[in-house]
Amino acid sequence: MNKIFTSVTSDLNRFVFLLAPLFILAACSARVEPKATDQQEATANAVSTQASPVTVAAIENSSDEVYFDLIANTSNCLGEDLWLGGKLESESKATLAQSGAISHHKAYKITELTATGLNSNNIYQVNNRTNTLRAVVNPDGVIYLQLSQGQLQLLPQADNKPLVLAYQPNPADGYYDGTVGRWSCK
Repeated sequence: MNKIFTSVTSDLNRFVFLLAPLFILAACSARVEPKATDQQEATANAVSTQASPVTVAAIENSSDEVYFDLIANTSNCLGEDLWLGGKLESESKATLAQSGAISHHKAYKITELTATGLNSNNIYQVNNRTNTLRAVVNPDGVIYLQLSQGQLQLLPQADNKPLVLAYQPNPADGYYDGTVGRWSCK
């Protein structure tokens, strides 16, 4: 009796050649996204309704360093208002346009941000990691300090616990007690 067999490599070659077009077809075909449900659309609309930032200062200065002072009306949660002070340092940014041209412009970042209680003279270092307070420059070189919804962490110089100060802008329908927003503390 004669035995007929095929080699293992022959079986593997046949397997690869039969399945390779299937994998290529699957990789090249367009993906079909499922339709968004009502809940997903409602969530997307709720996320997009976050209030726009509030401009708290405008500075017409083209120097590399700019100092600023602000008063935050935090007496409703801290029991006193805060003086916020800091420095804006310029950074040179280069961007590549679609035409291939490189444009240079200045961007400012907030550094040395501190807060002092106006009544108690307590001094805090301010942690602004979430960019609640940020600097935006328009094409004319005017620097706008903008306050958006978010948190600032106040780190006291003593060994006390840090305080979390959160800003919430106005709702779309008006003011909070005649002010531009409200602060809450934890």
